[in-house]
Amino acid sequence: MRPLRIALFAPYDLARAGGVTTHIRAQARALRQLGHTVRIFGPASAPLDEGETALSRSVTVSFGGTESGLGLDPRSRSRVATLFKSEPFDIVHVHEPLVPLLPWFALRYAPSRIVATFHVHREHGHRWYPAVRPWLQSLIRRVDVRIAVSEAARRTVAAHFPGDYEIVPNAIDVDAFRAPRRRPPAIVAGTPHVLYVGRLEPRKGVDHVIRAMIDVQRDLPQARLIVVGDGPEREALVALARTTGAQVDFAGRVDDEELPAYVQASDVVCSPATGGESFGIVLLEAMACEKPIVASRIEGYETLVGDADCGTLVPAGDAHAIGAALVSLLGDGNLRRTFGAHGLQAARAYDWPVIARRLDAIYQRLLPE
Repeated sequence: MRPLRIALFAPYDLARAGGVTTHIRAQARALRQLGHTVRIFGPASAPLDEGETALSRSVTVSFGGTESGLGLDPRSRSRVATLFKSEPFDIVHVHEPLVPLLPWFALRYAPSRIVATFHVHREHGHRWYPAVRPWLQSLIRRVDVRIAVSEAARRTVAAHFPGDYEIVPNAIDVDAFRAPRRRPPAIVAGTPHVLYVGRLEPRKGVDHVIRAMIDVQRDLPQARLIVVGDGPEREALVALARTTGAQVDFAGRVDDEELPAYVQASDVVCSPATGGESFGIVLLEAMACEKPIVASRIEGYETLVGDADCGTLVPAGDAHAIGAALVSLLGDGNLRRTFGAHGLQAARAYDWPVIARRLDAIYQRLLPE
């Protein structure tokens, strides 16, 4: 294996928590463990760690039910061009290359072999794709290998930019989620706990699982919902829990080191998103911890949960169906253990060392002998 210099370009604010950003940092760690030199570039709203460089200020925009910090500073064009003139890279790997503007500049100026990963899944893509498609197509043609994290993501992008795509899924560090952790104070032993992990924004459907807890508490009065994450819906969700009487603890943002403890200490992990999910890292994290899942029957979740037989799928947005599924799992330890065992077995195929070797094979084949 030839050691490589790899540049990873992030589309979203590196100083803010998010699934794609977490994925990129984990990818960098896994590739470094294979002996590669990896640097991360992206927009940022605060100072970054060593090995990460901000090339654009972050501008917060809202689309698809999500608030994101994007690299919309036009001055980043010259910064990217200067970077590639001054530093040699064997591979430039751009994540979400259709997100403006920084990824576009990376595609435009990269003199190296280019790999691009598409994470997004939307039933109709972005509404602005058609307006800029001819120009974006000229950039996408510069990509040597196109990767989609799931079949759902592939279909979304291929509908607008036809071509060949390889499916390389998201990954997690299975060992990190398997290592024993101290139980968080918010999760009391012997009390049934449902866990939600993610942004607090409309498309994530957290309001539905809060309403579902009313049904759960009729059968299991001590059951509690733990919400890990933050976002623009926090105040509204806190108010909803208060007015409905649902027993909900809002833990706020939890760093990567703390998160496995919350997953391990929970009884069921619930992902009630109503759409816009291409894969579902939280599902993999639950599977690695042998926790059963209740998730919406949406394309980004259905394949993973259904194929692994590691949980129950319910209609998106149906609080009563979510509640019934939670009651069933919380009341059946054998079923929880069965789903958990299936989940762990499936999760091992998504371990970062496995996925990093797949990425390395792609990189190596792009380079001259």
